[in-house]
Amino acid sequence: MASKILNRSKLLKGVLLLGALYFAVAAFAHFFGRTIFPFYDASLYSPYHDTLITLCDLIFVLLFLTVAKNPTKNVDTLDVMIVALILAVIFNLGIIWKIDFNLLGSSEKLFQTKVETFLAVIWAILLLVLRPKKSG
Repeated sequence: MASKILNRSKLLKGVLLLGALYFAVAAFAHFFGRTIFPFYDASLYSPYHDTLITLCDLIFVLLFLTVAKNPTKNVDTLDVMIVALILAVIFNLGIIWKIDFNLLGSSEKLFQTKVETFLAVIWAILLLVLRPKKSG
């Protein structure tokens, strides 16, 4: 039983560290006006918006790293991260529904947004499943 909990904890830490890496790479890319996806549409680059996205990505990096240090102790922060990921999914679904990427001349961005939404759903599910029980 103890080894099962230990393996689950290690898996959670791994998922958290991968999340930190993903958002760190995304922050770096957005700061320099690039993307982590294989296609790049410079027409949608906006220094103002990409700087804000960089800030949000860095906040996620800090949250992922903080929780990874001790997921059981930081379970409340983990809960905030799960809610934040769910909010990201809701906002991305709104973007998918509301924005006509073809009209913007960037149909590839629709696929990118769908991939980002899918990844956020997967991360939220993994964090929910691996979430340690709150003690006392």
